[in-house]
Amino acid sequence: MKIEKINDYKVKITVNSIDLEERNIDMDDLVYNSPKAQELFWDILYQAYIEQGFEVKDEQLIVEAIPNSRDTFVIIITKYRNRQLLKPGPNKFIKGIDTKKAIKPKEISFCFDDLEDIINLSKRIIDIYRGDSSVYRFDDKYHLILRPYDTFSNLSIETIAEEYGSRSKAAEIFLKEYGKTIIENSAIEILAWCV
Repeated sequence: MKIEKINDYKVKITVNSIDLEERNIDMDDLVYNSPKAQELFWDILYQAYIEQGFEVKDEQLIVEAIPNSRDTFVIIITKYRNRQLLKPGPNKFIKGIDTKKAIKPKEISFCFDDLEDIINLSKRIIDIYRGDSSVYRFDDKYHLILRPYDTFSNLSIETIAEEYGSRSKAAEIFLKEYGKTIIENSAIEILAWCV
């Protein structure tokens, strides 16, 4: 395993087949996010901290796994704080929400009659959606909030979501206060694995 710190917010890890064999992990474990794969992820974060000083506290993480060759793949982990927004340009971050050049994450809200509809949607978009998501219950309806990452084109996701539910004007701040939180973060990832 090779760990390279790109900057204070991003680290690149190259993992090969020997690393996986040593931990008795195969590709199915990685694809289905098995306990072995989760343990590998935490080992990687620990090694990144020990070797490169890449410390993770209360940040959200963006994890990208990219096949590099037949027996290696690259994992890029980026720390993303709620109050920290991505600025256009490679690997540059800025703080604050008052900066005019900052890109604000877009919040998209959908309403569903049944949680099963959100589960089916999640299974359909899990491989293409890049962002965070939450589920709330309010007024006998389920509300899915999508917060796609700035660089991801979300038009196709919105079109697919409208097949299962309808657009909603309910803002997340309203749902948090007056509704019931079902899943606060990573709702798509969690629901996609429901049976």
